Parts: sequence; C-alpha cells; structure tokens
Amino acid sequence: MKIEIDFSVLIKFIAGVIGTHCEIVIHDLSDVSKSIVAIENGHITGRQIGSPATDLALKQIKSIEQGNTEQGNKEPFLLNYRGRAGNGAALRSSTLMIFKNNKPEYMLCLNIDDSNVKSAIDMLKASIPDHEVAEARDENFYNSIEDVSNSIIEQAKNELNLTVLSRLSLPEKNEFVKTVEKSGLFTIKGNVQKVSKMLDISEQTLYRYLK
Repeated sequence: MKIEIDFSVLIKFIAGVIGTHCEIVIHDLSDVSKSIVAIENGHITGRQIGSPATDLALKQIKSIEQGNTEQGNKEPFLLNYRGRAGNGAALRSSTLMIFKNNKPEYMLCLNIDDSNVKSAIDMLKASIPDHEVAEARDENFYNSIEDVSNSIIEQAKNELNLTVLSRLSLPEKNEFVKTVEKSGLFTIKGNVQKVSKMLDISEQTLYRYLK
C-alpha cells in the first residue's frame, strides 16, 4: 500500500514523538550540494535547510545506480548505523530511500544522540568487563559540499595508504579514481576537475580510468 504525505508534517510528527535528541531530515536528491529541504532538531548535527548530502548518502545513491545492494541488503533503508556530527559526537543513524519511478528521489534520515542513555548504561556496566560493538558503517555530517568531497578523498587516501596524490604511479592513480568513484565523489559537480588536478592528469585520462 502506498500513501502520499506532506514531508514537513511527517518530520514534525516524528520529532514530537521521539524528542529533541533526534534530528529528522528530508533530502531532495535532485541536487546533492544543497539536498536538505526539511529538518527538525538541526542542533544535533549543526545543519540546516540547504546543507549537502552526506558521504554515506552519495555512496548509497551510487550503489543503487549501479544496481548494487550493500552487504546483500534488499530493503530501501539502513538501520542503526554509526553517524558522527561535526563536533565529533557519536550518533545512531537510520536512512530510508524514497523512490519515484524506480529512481531514488528523496531520503528520510534520523540521527539520534544517545549520549545521555549511554552515560547511564556505562554506569551500570562499571562492574562488568568492557566490550565494543563492531560498526560496519560511518557517516559524517557537513555544512558544505566541499567538505563532503574532501572527506571522501581523505578516506580513500587513508584506505589506500596514500600521501601525495600527484606522485602516485599510474596503477595507483587508477585505483584511487576507482575507489572515490565507488563513494559517489563524481556525483558532485566539479570533482572530475578537482581530482584530475590533484593527480596531475588530464580529465580525459580520468574518464579512461572510470571505464
């Protein structure tokens, strides 16, 4: 069953139910550079209407475009993965992809600050051995699309253990381009030129790497 609903009403309803420790966001994916079109409790991440899509959102969009599903997930949502606000605060995040004509058009995202609950749990756990829950995903929140791009580039450099990009061998440059492509970097306008300059190659060469 499918229904139509006003997004602004929906996020106000969710915010009213869950409380001020939960940020609710609607992204319009037609322009990822300023995708946030509705937001409640923006103080959680410091974002506002007009802020860009996150690094994880770009990766999800790219994965869908390529017909892939992350870790075999066939549902249009991700639940309870780790997010991180600009001030470093850890968040519990969930994302629902909303499709129109079989193409991703909007995203509904919830980012919950569980710090008060975790503090209470830590007090209760003081008498038992510490343990950590492995996290499969990371998401970072920024106020500019340039910061999103730089984050993806730095993550790829760290993943591939690279330093000065212009000094890489041709196979290393090829691998770097393919790595950032998987993260959706080239979904953002201007990043073909940006990465070409960083790698000291032509845009035509970069496009060859993408084939």
